[in-house]
Amino acid sequence: MSSSNASARNTILFIQNDETDPPHLVGQWLAAEGFTIANVKAYAGELIPSEISEDVAGIIPLGGHMNANEDALYPFLTVEKNLLRKAVEEEVPVFAICLGTQLLAVATGGKVEQSPQSEIGIFDIELNDSAKTDSVFNFASSAKVTQWHEDVVTELPAGATLLASSPLCTNQVYRIGATTYGVQFHPEVDSGIIRGWEEHADHALQMSEKRGVEAEVAEYDEELARIWQPALHSWAEVVRDHWNRKA
Repeated sequence: MSSSNASARNTILFIQNDETDPPHLVGQWLAAEGFTIANVKAYAGELIPSEISEDVAGIIPLGGHMNANEDALYPFLTVEKNLLRKAVEEEVPVFAICLGTQLLAVATGGKVEQSPQSEIGIFDIELNDSAKTDSVFNFASSAKVTQWHEDVVTELPAGATLLASSPLCTNQVYRIGATTYGVQFHPEVDSGIIRGWEEHADHALQMSEKRGVEAEVAEYDEELARIWQPALHSWAEVVRDHWNRKA
């Protein structure tokens, strides 16, 4: 790739799978890093590209209420998984969130199933020894996260590296190659987003019977931002370094 093409890769492409889960904080943080933010509202019928254009530096598939294998109900999931598979094959960095991490796993040979218990609210994830040498997740032995899911990645894609787990979800964070990450939690949300999720309870919340999630998350809004904005900065550095090396 020529240097000019490498320098042109400055767009982070978000794929919004659900009206209630926009790029929000992660979009703001990456915009502050100097990236152009593009958001495909797949839930509203906007078309997910079948090819990765030369301005795209990274792809972030977001969360949603659907299951990663419900292609019959949500046909755009098939296109999304094909795009994520292509991103891995073409070494285009990905930072996949919640449903996005499940789609990434399925697209690359992993497996997703419903968990016996929903994981909703503030939880700790435990980072393992592999995270100590990782470019993004080498900052702590444990970290607070906001969770909202009932499905989990039960089998990682071949060759993926597990970086973090929680008691209710073994595969909380994994890496494929050097630049692609899947996280089961929600770094993009704050208590304002959670308020809407709680007011319009999805199946995961209904099954958990949990209440007071907005207040629980609001208590940690500032701490969560202190943890995850630097982590997204680190991923941004990984993305820039990746394309500079390919120039």
